[in-house]
Amino acid sequence: MTSRELRNEWIGIGYAAQLLGVRVTELKHALRHGRDLRGHAPPRPIVRGAGSSGTQMLFLLGDVMDAAELMAKA
Repeated sequence: MTSRELRNEWIGIGYAAQLLGVRVTELKHALRHGRDLRGHAPPRPIVRGAGSSGTQMLFLLGDVMDAAELMAKA
């Protein structure tokens, strides 16, 4: 798998939160209320309302990696 393909992989909110070093509830709160996540804009979900419960969010791995890199530099 190439780097470009990897960046376009979809990941769930649990894995996104883990890569960002935050709790899932912290990430959800930032997204729901349009707030920064520890001083930086959180990655935008590409899908909301996924899963059987309709509450899952999916992200592009590349967007999450970019946000995690910015957060690590702060």
